[in-house]
Parts: sequence; C-alpha cells; structure tokens
Amino acid sequence: MFSSWRKTLAIIEGCGLVSLGLFFLNSAHLLVSGVAGWSIILTHWLPLSFGTTFFLLNCPFFLLSWFVLGRRFTFTSLCSIAFVSALTDSLLAIMSVATLPQWLAGIIAGGLIGAGLTWIMRHGASLGGVNIVAVWAEHRYDLHAGQTLFAADCIVVLLGAWVFNSWELIWSLLCFAVLSWTVGRYHEKSPLGRQHPGASTISTNPDATPRPFQ
Repeated sequence: MFSSWRKTLAIIEGCGLVSLGLFFLNSAHLLVSGVAGWSIILTHWLPLSFGTTFFLLNCPFFLLSWFVLGRRFTFTSLCSIAFVSALTDSLLAIMSVATLPQWLAGIIAGGLIGAGLTWIMRHGASLGGVNIVAVWAEHRYDLHAGQTLFAADCIVVLLGAWVFNSWELIWSLLCFAVLSWTVGRYHEKSPLGRQHPGASTISTNPDATPRPFQ
C-alpha cells in the first residue's frame, strides 16, 4: 500500500511539472510535442479549450495502450492525462506571463515537461498519444523514448508552420531539444528492453501490467 501511494504521489508530481511547462508554452505562444502540440494548433481553428482538445485527441491512442500495455497502465495514463488537461486549463485561467521572452519560456518548458514525463513514465504511466507510442516502441523495438519523442516533435513543427511564425517555430524547436535531452538523460530503459533487444512481441493480456513499472 505504501509503495502504491508513493507511485501515485510521484505521478501527480510529474503531472504538475508537465502542466506548468504547458502553461509556459501556451502563454508564450509556442508549440509543444506530440498530441499537446496538435491540440495547440487545433485550438486556433476549433471552438474548444486546450484541455478538451488534448483529452479528445488522446482517446484513440488508448486503444493501443489497452491491448498492448495492459489495463492498469491505460487507466493510470487516462487519469494522468485528465489531470494534466484540467490543471493546465486552470493555470491558464488564473495566471499569465506577459514579460517572459519566448526563448526562455522554451527552455523552462522543455525542462519541466521533460522532467515530468520522465517521472511519470518511471512510475507506470504516460500522458497518452506519442508517449504511449514511445513506451510501446521502447518495449518492442528497443528505441529510446527520447528518440521517438524527438521524431514526433519534428512532425509537429511541420504542422505548426501553418499557424506559427518562424521565430516561434525556432523557439519551439529549442523547447523540443531541451525536452528530448532531459528525457534521454534521465529516463532509464526498462530491464525488459535491455535484456531482450530483439523481442518482437509484448504480452497482450488485458490485465497485464508492464513489467518495467512493477
């Protein structure tokens, strides 16, 4: 029970760091990686808040998580993303940052989100979307999560060119580089991935929990 509470508290702390990082990015009008970046882009065209768009876009990815990574992992990730969505919207509603340079916002946000994601993944959850794909790719193909996240970031930048100007894209790339570096430095590959780099299958037991997070 004590171990379970420690994991829950750690995931909440990680979600708080990610939400604060997303707040800085939204306030500075910069992009963020993965589904969060798609959400920021879509809020320019859809009458939905960031948190609502972020949550809805993540729903399809949870099918992959449910069948490949297990029910417990999926449920924990779903709770985490709901918490991040609500907390980010709350921060944007009650706070504002008007004088922070975009380049500094990108560095701060990249560090906060990278640290938060590392902490969340280390304790048996994710924030949906590309994070679920990163965990799956790490298990199946032995690809480090930081590499997968950075590749997805490059796609977000291409999409963001329709909405953001060149300087905003440059500072967003700076954020992505800091985020990827943070995850790459501090996120440890699972023992399963290190011991069986050539493994081609993952347990599809719907009640299974990924072994690295036990």
